[in-house]
Amino acid sequence: MNPLFQILQQVISDSLLPRKSEILQRGAIGITAIALTVALSFIALFFLALSFYSWMGLYTSLHLAALATAGVVILACLIIALITYLAVRSKPKEQPQADEVSQMMAVAASVAGEEFENSINSNPKTTLLLAGIAGFAAAKYLKK
Repeated sequence: MNPLFQILQQVISDSLLPRKSEILQRGAIGITAIALTVALSFIALFFLALSFYSWMGLYTSLHLAALATAGVVILACLIIALITYLAVRSKPKEQPQADEVSQMMAVAASVAGEEFENSINSNPKTTLLLAGIAGFAAAKYLKK
């Protein structure tokens, strides 16, 4: 059983690890893009607030312009926080029939498992042959 475990471990490490590293590499690129977008958004919002302050300074005193700019920024932050709270808080409601369906599926799975076990116990050679064929098919698939 030990050589079979080593072969299986080698097949998994040869075929799955490169795919995982590609996924991690894509994730790092995505995180970098998001961080860059957030940084540029903060810069854009800073200049938007600065331009609003300058525009308000033309019509009111500088103190009132600063107060109006801060009020608009705080209002925008509160609106974004409210939208985020509503998006996170709302969860899909579970249907009451889901419990009955899950119980029926569990019963069906246990019956199928018992039938499968009986089939395996009554035909061990056929089961071994099918497992070998499935192993060769999986090995050809994992090599690609």
